[in-house]
Amino acid sequence: MSKLAASILRALSNLRQNWLISSITVGIISVCLFLVGGYLLLTHNLKEAVTTFKTEVRLTVYLRDGFPQKDVDAFQDRMASLPEVHSVAFISKDQALEDLGAMLAGNQNLLEGLESNPLPASLRIIPSPEHRSIEGVNSILAAIGDDPLVEEIVYGKEWLDRLDKVLAILEIGSIALGLALSLAAVFIISNTIKITVMARKDELEIMRLVGATEGFIRIPFLVEGILQGVAGAVLSLVLLFGLFQVLVQRSGPALLSTFRLDTLSFLPHPLIGLILLGGMVIGGLGSLASVGRHSR
Repeated sequence: MSKLAASILRALSNLRQNWLISSITVGIISVCLFLVGGYLLLTHNLKEAVTTFKTEVRLTVYLRDGFPQKDVDAFQDRMASLPEVHSVAFISKDQALEDLGAMLAGNQNLLEGLESNPLPASLRIIPSPEHRSIEGVNSILAAIGDDPLVEEIVYGKEWLDRLDKVLAILEIGSIALGLALSLAAVFIISNTIKITVMARKDELEIMRLVGATEGFIRIPFLVEGILQGVAGAVLSLVLLFGLFQVLVQRSGPALLSTFRLDTLSFLPHPLIGLILLGGMVIGGLGSLASVGRHSR
């Protein structure tokens, strides 16, 4: 039998003998990872909403009157050739007035007193998907420059700034919360497992006296911690998925459409793998920390 297999068998035996402490450890890990997973789930769906909002990012370039159509066409072609631009649509003065009438629904009579069309022609520029950010929009603005055709540019700068800030805050929050809870979990788990180590103090001393190496002593504890970490991670994912299903059933279409979400989605596979890996690391570090303190 290999050393690793023997260590796993010893770890499983120790877990059975100390099932109460092991259950407490698994519970602590599951609570910590449940909180981290809950935040990641919230962040994941908020990012989906922000991404959906960003698909609506567009620039409206209002054009001055008096320029020949060939100048407008040349300007439109120049904008369409930019790598940051997905599409460009020309809206004539007549089309703009027609669109305004459609927006007024049953109040088109408000436009009847107009002696002339006061609305300017415009270009509606939609950035390419990878440039739907403040940086991408700034690149398009730089390309437009001080073109004499342009009267005004509207693109919702404050709204776009807020979206980018939301994404940055979500990223930082995920990292900060994950690190804080992980460190807390390692500290609590190391002290919990310390009880097991102290209870087997005599056994460990005898093993050292008969020539057992530190590696031979520590590996089963490391395996115990990893197994407890995996169990805690799986339990946290099961609880999180159950809560997610409840939220999906209670979330009406109106609420989802408000946040530009067709459906809520559970954690993607990379994040699930990250939680499982986090459980293994937390459990393993907690075990090594407790055994290391005892050795010293």
